Amino acid sequence: MTLEEMRAALRKMQEALAALKDKAFATEGTEADVDALEKHVKDILALEKKIDLAELSEKAAARAARPANDTTTGTPPAVNGGGDGASVSTRRSLLPHGLTGQDLLVRVAAATILAKGRGQKVLQVLDDEGYGQIAGLLADVRDPSGKAVNTLVSSEGGVLVPTPLTGGIMPLLRIESSFIAANPVRVTLVNGQYVLPRGLAGATASYVAEGALKPVSTPTFDAISMRAKKLAGIVPITNEAVRWTIGNIEEYVRADLQNALALTLDLNAWLGTGAGASPLGILNKVGVQTVTPTFAAPAAPTLAELDTFARLMILKLTTANILTTGRWRWVMPYRTALKLADMRVGAGTDGEAAFPEMSLGRAGGPVWKGFPVIVTAQIPTNLGAGTDETTVALVDFAHVLFGEEEGITMRMSSEATLDVTGAGSLVHLFQSNMFAILAEAMHDFGLRTVKAVVKATAIRW
Repeated sequence: MTLEEMRAALRKMQEALAALKDKAFATEGTEADVDALEKHVKDILALEKKIDLAELSEKAAARAARPANDTTTGTPPAVNGGGDGASVSTRRSLLPHGLTGQDLLVRVAAATILAKGRGQKVLQVLDDEGYGQIAGLLADVRDPSGKAVNTLVSSEGGVLVPTPLTGGIMPLLRIESSFIAANPVRVTLVNGQYVLPRGLAGATASYVAEGALKPVSTPTFDAISMRAKKLAGIVPITNEAVRWTIGNIEEYVRADLQNALALTLDLNAWLGTGAGASPLGILNKVGVQTVTPTFAAPAAPTLAELDTFARLMILKLTTANILTTGRWRWVMPYRTALKLADMRVGAGTDGEAAFPEMSLGRAGGPVWKGFPVIVTAQIPTNLGAGTDETTVALVDFAHVLFGEEEGITMRMSSEATLDVTGAGSLVHLFQSNMFAILAEAMHDFGLRTVKAVVKATAIRW
């Protein structure tokens, strides 16, 4: 299999990975699904290793194909400026018995791979692995006299050689999905929707006197209704970029697209407006409970005021018959979490922490008033007239639904036509020697009962 064929096979395997992952991690996933995912990942890693080795071999072969000395005619060119007339052809005669030039090339390529992983020099790896004679030969060819300007010693010329770029590309810094981390209840959207009737108001009963009329009531109903909202992104790449760039640009784009989708999902899960094709976030659902706390100094609440605030939020849920469980989560921005972590007991600022479990570095995450805290950068802190307000919520995630039509899927095309600007600016991929990677997901967010969410707005701490 050629290098290009291996790269094409790797792309197909990567495209199939998302579907296998979703199947294995689904609620109804079986052990066979997990085994299939594990085998697929191992196959990908094995193929990537082969590709890396093939790329190194191509580079090594290209270096070996450069104009070499003719051992039969003419005078072999000197190495490193002359010396005693040493040359590559002369050094070939010094190869260890039974070792061919091809064998030497293979060992140097393998040492190059190991050196990259260990952070060592290639010659040092050869020596460590028992090929000291080869290492000495290569060092001797590069610097026959041992005293000439060379690249092996930093002070004798090594610092003049530019540092080569590594084979990878550093990813962008993106935020992981705090909504998914809170473990909502996952449901499947069938034909792009999930509709479940639910009781809204129940029947009533009361005690009556002898001969009095008994009360009559009528239960009311509504429905949980979720519709698949499509989240997608496309990145076109030229074929030259794949072949010429340092590092796997295609792998980088695939990972970056997945992260971009996860970040957009997270923002809309909390505060999606529902405008256009966007979903409605759980904190903006109609009917969620709200509180309006008061603080003598809005940006500097006292410990007593914070206790009152937390008690008010908790009682809002319990009085709505939302029983306390291990699925309750506080949701707040980093600014609020840090404020609580910095609160002190006693005079001045040297007292003990009022809420020691609010440390962001705590194993298992911060906890406030006995309930875990989801700290997210997706809750803005620049709202309100003073542009310094934020939102704090308390949510029972046993009632939060995450409906999925499909997880993040990746597809690739080299024949599609793209409208890049949305205004008719067309790019024909095949004609432009390009291909495009598409990532998309379909999902929506819902609540079994809107009473399972209580939020406080206009928080300035």
